[in-house]
Amino acid sequence: MNSSLTEQPVGRAHARRSAADRFESAYRQCWAALRSPADPDLSPHELEVLGQLGDAPDGVALTWLAGQLGWPKSTTSVLVKDLERRGWLARARRNDDERRVAIALTVKGRARVAADRVLEPRRLAAALRALSPVVREQLLDGFEELAVAAERLPAGRPGTAR
Repeated sequence: MNSSLTEQPVGRAHARRSAADRFESAYRQCWAALRSPADPDLSPHELEVLGQLGDAPDGVALTWLAGQLGWPKSTTSVLVKDLERRGWLARARRNDDERRVAIALTVKGRARVAADRVLEPRRLAAALRALSPVVREQLLDGFEELAVAAERLPAGRPGTAR
């Protein structure tokens, strides 16, 4: 494990909090203040399905989609059918194998995925502008490095120990 995540910080303000605890606390504060409002038309699980299909213009198989989401095929199938009924995605027989069905976003679904933002852009921009240019660049550089480090961790689903 990276020792910088468990080292005790220098100074009085964070005397007994690990870097991971400090990050978690700050992340929760940012999330609460900056997150995009909930979508009234789609549940978080439905948004997750659409997001998985976003980079697959030719569609994907139900088995692949369920595996990516970490859900049973039956649960995934129910959501896919409902999203299709509401016009967010389409199912069609594959040209190379008519026994198989490909699931892909519709124009409406692609537009929704393209517009999907975790954080509310105007509030985030305003919060970043409130920082000095030096602090803003340090924050962004550090966060980008953290993202790269996180992607290099062994594979595992969110919420599971690595």
